[in-house]
Amino acid sequence: MVLKEMFMAGVGAVAGGVVGSVVTANKVMQNTRFTHEEIANPYKHGYVVEEFEERGELSFTYYYDAYLGAFNRVGIKQINALKAKGYTVRNREIHEYLVSFLHKPEKTNDFALVHPMFFTKPEALAWLEKSHRYIACFEVADTTRVSKDLVEYANDPRLDGIFLPSTFCMETYKRSGVMNKLWQIPHGVDPLFELPKHEIETDDPTLEEIRKDERIKILFFGLHSVDTRKGGDIVREALRRLRAKGRDFLLVVKIHPLLLYDVAKHFSGIPTAMVSPWLPEKELIYIYDSCDILLHPYRGGAFELNVFEALARGLPVVVTGWGAVLDYANIHNAYLITPESASKIFPLAFTGHIGFGVNASVDHTVELLEFIMDNLEYCKKRAERQRKPFTEQTWDKVADQILEGCEQIWQAS
Repeated sequence: MVLKEMFMAGVGAVAGGVVGSVVTANKVMQNTRFTHEEIANPYKHGYVVEEFEERGELSFTYYYDAYLGAFNRVGIKQINALKAKGYTVRNREIHEYLVSFLHKPEKTNDFALVHPMFFTKPEALAWLEKSHRYIACFEVADTTRVSKDLVEYANDPRLDGIFLPSTFCMETYKRSGVMNKLWQIPHGVDPLFELPKHEIETDDPTLEEIRKDERIKILFFGLHSVDTRKGGDIVREALRRLRAKGRDFLLVVKIHPLLLYDVAKHFSGIPTAMVSPWLPEKELIYIYDSCDILLHPYRGGAFELNVFEALARGLPVVVTGWGAVLDYANIHNAYLITPESASKIFPLAFTGHIGFGVNASVDHTVELLEFIMDNLEYCKKRAERQRKPFTEQTWDKVADQILEGCEQIWQAS
């Protein structure tokens, strides 16, 4: 009798528990608001339960560098990719030479994405904290170490995380003492980079003239820091040696339209064509397709997007075999220049990126260029076979990685 009573009591408890669970589930479902579209999107939270704190969907205020340059170009690509996924992204400008926020705080309960953070003053975190629920930033490392001031800024507890574009940057920040959460998020390319060459056209007479030139064309992006980070002096010396050997070629130099840069003086004695306007995507691709070799003997940098883009267009690439490019450039898809010594990249007065870079060997640069010139068709076919992984790394996939990092910040808060 006792056993029977215990059994019936157990059944009653189980039944009561099941009924209670059903009631609770119904109550939760009644308090849950979702649509089919939200459930179909894996990045958006498809439900809000009233008993819990209402967080809402991820949304962003993206503070981007308004000055035409690498930060601006990458920032705009990331903004557009996030918007294309249906996210709310409010655009706010910062400027390389205007490093404080001048507009009033807007209470938005979203993510502040600052690109780059170190273009702002440390006081910016107090301003951002008044406006946003989370603060994350995109940053870079051009050398092997960042300064104590930048480390202190990066470790501020109000900053929820830092997005860095390469393994090299990740190692630099950790080596320098950054303890904040770091995510590695590489750059990408526009889907246009996948198009065949015959579909990329231009009406620009300068670009058309470059394509018509029958000489071997060597492309160099000397936007800024030509004789320091980008290795313009190594380009000059290597190409002068090639000229002394009787080699015939055309150096195509892409420069920044707002920077005074005397190409003819810097590369005196070397046949040169200069492209200065800030190019839309198709015309940038047209430049890659018109040339035969990308030369990039850089000393330091955070990702080197021009190298990645050249590989996406099947262009033989000669690049320093060190640093950030080793995330994607290797002996199978590029021609890696031997580094022969280390050096400080920036002057001592510069207090941000205070570490070392490397000097690429001029002798090896010449050797690699001559090999490609003598075997141009083979090298082009080899590069063409390696295009796919680079064309597949689109800004859409970059946005996926940004969202993953933001989701982790959201969940940890």
